[in-house]
Amino acid sequence: MSDVVLNNIGKTYPNGYHAIPSIDLTIEEGEFIVLVGPSGCGKSTLLRMVAGLETISQGDLMIKGAKVNDKEPADRDIAMVFQNYALYPHMTVYANMAYGLKNRGESKEVIAKKVTSVANMLGLEELLERKPKQLSGGQRQRVAMGRAMVRDPKVFLFDEPLSNLDAKLRVQMRVEIRQLQRKLGTTTLYVTHDQVEAMTLADRLVVLNKGKAEQIGSPMALYNKPATPFVAAFIGSPSMNLLPANLDEQGIRLSDQLSLPLVHEHRGSIIWGVRPEHLEVVSEENADFALRIQAVESLGAETLIHGTVGLGVKQEPMVVRLSGPHWPEINSLLWLKAPMEHWHVFDAVTQQRL
Repeated sequence: MSDVVLNNIGKTYPNGYHAIPSIDLTIEEGEFIVLVGPSGCGKSTLLRMVAGLETISQGDLMIKGAKVNDKEPADRDIAMVFQNYALYPHMTVYANMAYGLKNRGESKEVIAKKVTSVANMLGLEELLERKPKQLSGGQRQRVAMGRAMVRDPKVFLFDEPLSNLDAKLRVQMRVEIRQLQRKLGTTTLYVTHDQVEAMTLADRLVVLNKGKAEQIGSPMALYNKPATPFVAAFIGSPSMNLLPANLDEQGIRLSDQLSLPLVHEHRGSIIWGVRPEHLEVVSEENADFALRIQAVESLGAETLIHGTVGLGVKQEPMVVRLSGPHWPEINSLLWLKAPMEHWHVFDAVTQQRL
């Protein structure tokens, strides 16, 4: 039996705004699903609908085979970890973690056993008597996770839990979250706008755009075969280079002077894409096009080179990712080749992959 099923789930507000037109999603037991997309795409709204914090306008939400549309949040057997931690400032770490169990009527002995066990798992055993204001951001996040874990829920819900942490701590915490989820085997629905976080955590990604699921699949499936230009641009860092073009009997025509050979039955306007890491620096005679360098970001292990490619009267932005340090001169030309096996071609009208 699937753990969580969203069947034609939608959300319409009283003013007529369709925040979520319709989404179908089946989450298997123990699966880690990440909802990802830009701000305002509906991912937190969808999570809150699963939690019971937002009403469901249409469709059915099933948890462990039971319809829960009208059930209160406390009766859904889910646990949510919020972006702002939502800890009680006047309570100790122990009291915060024990709060849900106490409300459920668990005995002091059971509460102590569960809280101590989870505190040890999260490295909080020495912090149990402290108040939240005495903790760092990472420690507060662990307490919020611990409060969810002690309840042993059917489903974990995470709403951008790492966005308030610094970059180094975010990396550390996402490793810990993934390790804990695998150890516990609890079905998890996780919201983030950070696509690196999404790629590293998810068994499957749901890329949301204006309340619609643009594509659902494993991180590498979406990276290798994005279904739309939106997914192509959102998954991968830096984003995929996407250029307007036409497809005719000669192939992909980027401009009157620049074309790439491709045999395809489609004719008309397209969007041609290639990822920054798949561009190769070659000699002028072997190049597909030239990049006029505008900026260089040397990151030690890799270098990002930003520039423009001339397509007739238009200059289109392009990024190249090279391994190791490189120091090309600003305003110089970099000759590039895009191997055909790394091309991505989308219909400009339907936005679908060809």
